[in-house]
Amino acid sequence: MKSFTTVSRVCSLFAVIAGGIALQSGAEAQTNGKMKATAGPANGASVQAEIPKGDPAFSRFGMTYFSFFDGPGLDPDLRAFPPNQFGRPSDDGLNFFNIISVRYRLTKDLAIDLQTRSVVILNNGVDSKTFVPFRWESPRLGISGKLASGKDWSLSGAVNTDLPYILPSPLTGYTSRERQILFNPGMFANFSYTPSGSRWSLFAVIAPRYFFYADDEALEPQSRRANFSGRNKPELALAFTPTVNYQLTSRTTLTSGIVLDYRKQVGSSWNPFQASMVNNGDSTAWRLQPIAVQLGVTHEASSAFRIYPFIQGVPIAAQRISASTGQQASFGETLRFGMWISGTIL
Repeated sequence: MKSFTTVSRVCSLFAVIAGGIALQSGAEAQTNGKMKATAGPANGASVQAEIPKGDPAFSRFGMTYFSFFDGPGLDPDLRAFPPNQFGRPSDDGLNFFNIISVRYRLTKDLAIDLQTRSVVILNNGVDSKTFVPFRWESPRLGISGKLASGKDWSLSGAVNTDLPYILPSPLTGYTSRERQILFNPGMFANFSYTPSGSRWSLFAVIAPRYFFYADDEALEPQSRRANFSGRNKPELALAFTPTVNYQLTSRTTLTSGIVLDYRKQVGSSWNPFQASMVNNGDSTAWRLQPIAVQLGVTHEASSAFRIYPFIQGVPIAAQRISASTGQQASFGETLRFGMWISGTIL
């Protein structure tokens, strides 16, 4: 549920893709259960840490970074923060969500991943009296590896979880404490298909995750300002994020994608056929998260620096209605600028 004026304090902060493979997702990209839909670029979503030659003591280590910029709304009245599907601020201001992933290879195909995650907020776009420019998030621990591959395709996967909120900082972080997350085991399956001799390619992430909470009602104030309650937290999230890509040059790709994210919220029943496209309110239905559509360009300067700026919006009118206020945002009020920056360090 992260949600963006001036960017005079821009710090160039970075973060790492989950398990050294595709994020998603931040899916909702960051898979915190944040109520923010984000599709990912095909080329930008997969950053595998290369195993350096030389000293055996370092040959098993790899490191990648990933940073997601949650940028301003395109509506002139929504430039101070990133708007959600209701045109409400999804966070206190414009921000970078950052991950740095350190991987230790156990075998040829399996590695242990430790991700550090943080948020840098560039401005107080909502005039919050409790505004802080930096939030440390719970580290995420897991195992990743290549599952299968062929001539034109590859399939990788990762299983991981946040560390429990009851641990002291830096072993836990802001969202885990505010939501009282005990564990949230989940998986990323990363599929890439590039036909030989074609400029077209397909990339997709499948990302299920289950959340265990100590208190179902606990929620961070940023999400409450965005018109959500504790009962709207995800309990089970099933995310699928396909992108279609067209290679313009050897290093530049036109990328278009969507996010499909179906959730059992804390307040939902266990009937997956009872469904709603309205994501807040007290309904016991499962919720289809906002189907965000993205269009952007991915440019890979090198393995150490890949950038994907894009425009994103929520086109389905029914998903722009807030159950708590009855108001409907326009499509223009959901449009915003975003950017991914990623690369391999080791």
